[in-house]
Amino acid sequence: MQKSFEEQYFVSGDNDASFKIFIHEHSSPLHWHKYLEILYILEGKVRVGIGGRETVVNPGTLIFINAKEEHFTDFINHEKHKILCIQFDPDFLYTIKGIDHEMKYISSLLNHKVRYPVYMDARRERELLEILNELLREVEEKKNGYELVVKADFYKLIVWYYRVAEKFWKEEQDERIKYLGNDENRLKMVFQYVNENYMYFITTADVADYVFLSYPYFCKMFKKHMKITFMEYLNKVRMAQAKKLLVYTDFNISDIAAKTGYRDQNYFSRLFKGMFGITPSEYRKKEAERGGEDGT
Repeated sequence: MQKSFEEQYFVSGDNDASFKIFIHEHSSPLHWHKYLEILYILEGKVRVGIGGRETVVNPGTLIFINAKEEHFTDFINHEKHKILCIQFDPDFLYTIKGIDHEMKYISSLLNHKVRYPVYMDARRERELLEILNELLREVEEKKNGYELVVKADFYKLIVWYYRVAEKFWKEEQDERIKYLGNDENRLKMVFQYVNENYMYFITTADVADYVFLSYPYFCKMFKKHMKITFMEYLNKVRMAQAKKLLVYTDFNISDIAAKTGYRDQNYFSRLFKGMFGITPSEYRKKEAERGGEDGT
């Protein structure tokens, strides 16, 4: 008789650079990696932090962690826990030429262009469990051609998440439509959106769409109430976060630029100096010296 999903406790012995499947039974400190990661809680309650937001999850919970997203897992009251971890490199799914439908579905998830539920009760998702069961069975048995089946299963996972994201987005849109009755509520939604997504690529048009306004009307409305443009506001939020990272972490300037939504380190540094009159490196050194003086 085929093992149930929860009984398939194993470690894939020949994990390669494209994907890894293993059982995790220890706390995992804050980290990030280039892999997409799916966690399935097999045993115990687990505290999970993703992108600065924490929650406690139960067995049966499926968790989606995007590429380069900071995350950690931890025990609850020293209770034993067991997590199935599936990691795969998104590049593994692209063909050499990167055909359109791959870019549409895979890139949409990677670049947060579609909203998706991070946590869900997987025990109710029969289609998903069938995909995961097949994936685990193929990796465990390693019959001829299993690599192609594994790749196909990763495609199925992406499609499944994309469809879930569409439903999730539609439900979220319906809730926003009910809520967005005036400019004050729209601005609250904008502030929340920026706080949750400042580290990603955002355009003014994206946010106008998010609050169901035309681009010209949104620009006019935002500047009327905030006295600055939306992009000026976004840069202020990002720079406030950058200053915290410069003071309280050892990340290099390139990493800090990336973590605050800037693809170009030089542009980030020029913008920082334009706002504060000194470069990021000079600011870090100045704050370090100030800390040393305070501690004497």
